[in-house]
Amino acid sequence: MNFIYNHAAYEVARGALNLSTAALKVMLVTQAYVPDRDHDFVASASAAETVATNYVGGFGGAGRQLLVTPVFTEDDVNDRAELRFDDPTWTALGGAVNDTIQAFVVLLEVTTDADSLLVAYIDTTTGTPSLPYLTTGANLTMQVPVEGLLQFSTV
Repeated sequence: MNFIYNHAAYEVARGALNLSTAALKVMLVTQAYVPDRDHDFVASASAAETVATNYVGGFGGAGRQLLVTPVFTEDDVNDRAELRFDDPTWTALGGAVNDTIQAFVVLLEVTTDADSLLVAYIDTTTGTPSLPYLTTGANLTMQVPVEGLLQFSTV
């Protein structure tokens, strides 16, 4: 179940969130997080953030990877706009301390997790890794689909 959070869609629609310039990040969460499109802020999900060797969670933590090189495309065949990023990688994730990753959560950090915006929940991916994913000390690369990590349509 991949989705864009309602509040993030609202912020995009009213022009307050510019996805071309926003410094979006991805955090890793466990099955302890129960996703809900009505959640607005990262504090709703941060208690379930992954705990693993080489992953520093929390606001400003190095475990939250920055999404870089945003590219928008217009997909007339599927009647949508698509937003793609380079694939983020977590190096040597896990090993001494491991955790099972249930989903990738896209967010916009502001000043704390209480006011940082949840943007998208991604638990269905193509290629590797398949989710849930148990960390083992290996590198983890989130393969962003060619058709975009975020898709927008009026349907």
